[in-house]
Amino acid sequence: MEKTQEALSLSEERSKLLGEIEGLKKEMALKEENSAKIIDSLNENATQSFLVGFQTALKQATIVQPTINLSELDPGKTVVDDKLVEINFKFYGL
Repeated sequence: MEKTQEALSLSEERSKLLGEIEGLKKEMALKEENSAKIIDSLNENATQSFLVGFQTALKQATIVQPTINLSELDPGKTVVDDKLVEINFKFYGL
């Protein structure tokens, strides 16, 4: 009888632990989803900050040198060997 009671107790404990595991899995999935949303928001904010900074720099350049031609400048370009070249980069959310 004692072994039957012990087996029953172990079975109940196992069921309880399995329930806790399922609960933790659901909690982890929600946290992962929330983390992904936070990362997306941070990426979008970083992109917007970069683009605003780029536009501000262009405006400042036209104040310092009003006749400067900035038409070739683009936030998606970089300088390589003293030339503007497209970079393989996509702005987040654009």
